Amino acid sequence: MAAGDDVSAPNADSFSVPDGTPLEAIIKGIAQSGYLPSISGGQASWSVASSIPLAVVAQQWSEPRMLPSLARLDDLDSEHGVLRLYFNYHSQIDPEIVYKVFWGYRLNAT
Repeated sequence: MAAGDDVSAPNADSFSVPDGTPLEAIIKGIAQSGYLPSISGGQASWSVASSIPLAVVAQQWSEPRMLPSLARLDDLDSEHGVLRLYFNYHSQIDPEIVYKVFWGYRLNAT
C-alpha cells in the first residue's frame, strides 16, 4: 500500500451474515475476505470500531484480537439491521502496540 493507493477512501462494502453471528466471527470474516489491502512485507494493522473500539486486525495475525467491552450489539453503530464497522489503517505500527493503546483506552473510558 502506498500513500496514493487509497485516494477514494472511505471504501464502503457490505457483507451479509446470518442473525446471531458473533461479532468476532463477522470481523474475522471481513479480515479474511480480501476486503482489507495487503501490503508488501505483511505487517499492516487496523483497528475496528463501531461507536467504540472493538478489535485489532493485523495482516500477520490469523485471528482478530477483540478488545474488552461491556457493550451490547444495540450499543454499536447500526440502523435498520445494518451494523456499520469501520476499519482504521495504522500502517505498519506493531499491532501489539495498537492493541495495548486501545485496550488502555477502553479500560479508562468513563
